Amino acid sequence: MTWETSTLLWLQNNIVNEWLTPIMKFCTQMGNGGLIWILITIVLLLFPKTRKYGFISALALVINVVICNVCLKPLIARPRPFTVTEINLLIPAPGGFSFPSGHTSSSFAAATAIYFWHKKIGIAALIFAALVAFSRMYFFVHYPTDVLCGLIVGIGSAFAAKYIVEFYYKKKAVSTSGKA
Repeated sequence: MTWETSTLLWLQNNIVNEWLTPIMKFCTQMGNGGLIWILITIVLLLFPKTRKYGFISALALVINVVICNVCLKPLIARPRPFTVTEINLLIPAPGGFSFPSGHTSSSFAAATAIYFWHKKIGIAALIFAALVAFSRMYFFVHYPTDVLCGLIVGIGSAFAAKYIVEFYYKKKAVSTSGKA
């Protein structure tokens, strides 16, 4: 048995309980398809004051999907932990491969973009992203390294998106200021 499986089994035996499970279900459901993060991104895009950060969040989510779902998941093709270790799942069995965690990566991509916009709200978003990430291990659908890689890819996607969007905004400002 690997340290990752041992960790997930420890969580099952010591942390999973009837009062925490509904909270973790809420967290994991909010991460389904990146729904909560897409909605927040749309809200950021609606207002001129926050539009730049909406673009950062949207681009971070796109970069993240390409890296995780198009490249890494099919390349690595890691089976989910519940397919290797017999366990009674508390949520419907997700499809697809395990590595990296898409819930985690999309959560950290958008939460990091939110942090770029507003530190206090961003900290709350990052805490929620961490709960989404933890919920994936709580429900035995991702290994710890799936979650860790998802976190790294998500944050990296946000930084890449920030760089690209800021470059575009600077270029746009230069070209606009040069016109008389």
